[in-house]
Amino acid sequence: MSEPTVLVNFRLDEDKPLRVRWLATDGVPGDGYKAQVTAIQLPEGVSLAMDASSILEQSRADVSGGLGAYVVTFQGMVGYAHDHPDRAHVDTFEDQEIDYVLEFVHEESGRVAVDHEDYKIVERPRGWAHKLNKRAPSQPAPKS
Repeated sequence: MSEPTVLVNFRLDEDKPLRVRWLATDGVPGDGYKAQVTAIQLPEGVSLAMDASSILEQSRADVSGGLGAYVVTFQGMVGYAHDHPDRAHVDTFEDQEIDYVLEFVHEESGRVAVDHEDYKIVERPRGWAHKLNKRAPSQPAPKS
C-alpha cells in the first residue's frame, strides 16, 4: 500500500502582508496586474515550484500606506502524492516559515513587472507552511 497524499497549506496572512509601492502606469495589482506566487522556498534552500492554480493571491490598495501602496496576501493548498518529486522535502517538516517567489504579471500582455522599476517591496514578511495531514504511524492489520 502506498503512502497517502500529504496536503500542505501555504499562506501569507492579512496580519502580516507583503507591502509594495506601485510605480508602473499600465495597471496596478488587482486591476491590470495579477500577483502570482511561482515558488515556495523552504529554509534549507529547497524551492517548490507552484502551478499557477496552486495559490490564490489577493491584492488590494493599502489605504494606510498612501498613494501607490498595495498589500498582497496568499493562501493555497497543495497535495503531494507519495511519488511527487518534492515529497521527500515536504516530509521533513510539519509547520514552518517559508519564503516565496512572487511576480506581478500584466493580465493582457503577460509582461512581468520589474522590481525597482514597476514596483518596490516595502515590507516582505515570511509566509507559513502547515502540513494538514501528518504521516500516521503504522497500524497493525485488523484481526479477522
